Amino acid sequence: MKRTKRALRLGIFIASALLLFIVAVYLIGSKQNLFTSTTDVHASFKDIRGLMPGNIVRFAGINIGTVSDIQLESDSSVVVTMTIRDNYTDHIYKNSSVQIGQEGLMGGKIILISSGDPDTGKVEEGDSLPVAGGLDIQAMIAQATEMLDEARGTVANMRSITGKLDAGDGDIALLLNENHLTEALNDATRKLNASLADVQQITSKINEGEGDLGRLVNDDSITTRVNIIMANLQASSERADSLVEELHRTSLALNHGEGVLPRLLHDKELGLTVDTAIAKVDESVVEITRAAETISNSWLFRLFSKKNRKQNEVEPEQVKVNVPN
Repeated sequence: MKRTKRALRLGIFIASALLLFIVAVYLIGSKQNLFTSTTDVHASFKDIRGLMPGNIVRFAGINIGTVSDIQLESDSSVVVTMTIRDNYTDHIYKNSSVQIGQEGLMGGKIILISSGDPDTGKVEEGDSLPVAGGLDIQAMIAQATEMLDEARGTVANMRSITGKLDAGDGDIALLLNENHLTEALNDATRKLNASLADVQQITSKINEGEGDLGRLVNDDSITTRVNIIMANLQASSERADSLVEELHRTSLALNHGEGVLPRLLHDKELGLTVDTAIAKVDESVVEITRAAETISNSWLFRLFSKKNRKQNEVEPEQVKVNVPN
């Protein structure tokens, strides 16, 4: 019985020692900075991208602490508490920025602290550091994967297009596989060259002064004639201007002058007087006509007229007798 009790006590002692050892190992593992003085600082993130307590805090490539706590304050704010060893806080300032990084492509998340401005002062217990945007390797990998998928689709489409081109489907395939268009282009080129030769021949003739167009281009006699015609037209226009000016002066004189014509145009009494004079002249002409008719019908005028006719008849006979044979 004594041996049994001793063995039982020894087992309980060993089990208790193992349990105490395991608890000590756990406490020491969870408290990496258990035997050094530390400073806790905070940073507020919108997304911690899988960051967990115990992840490394790194400054200038040196591990200076660990993530000690993560608290969700709101749907858009996650506060991360970082425990930093005091022998490194002399190089971290109040405006040093914090960002979440990653060790390699497949490594765990870490906290990266950048250097700040010494004028802002050294970081102290409970300070909150500003957050800077970091590289999200997972997002980049997802984006690269999406781009690769799109590239695969593009390559598949290119293979389909090249297959159709090789099979001769569509206008572009016909352009690649047939030579009808090339022959048509060659024919059009030959015709264009012939047309250019004709144009060159025509321009040569024009330059040499052949034909009416050549003389028109090279001879200035037509230009001289045109200049003469234009000069004549200019002179005619000047004479027309002078005539118009004279007519204008005449119209002004008729409208505002003091001669007979202006008075005839504007003086009603003078117009009536002239009308009366013309009427009297007409009456005098009528009376003279009547007197002439009376005289012509009188017997004395008829007698005188008969004598004159007889005398005129005798004179031609005498002239005929005296003419020698």
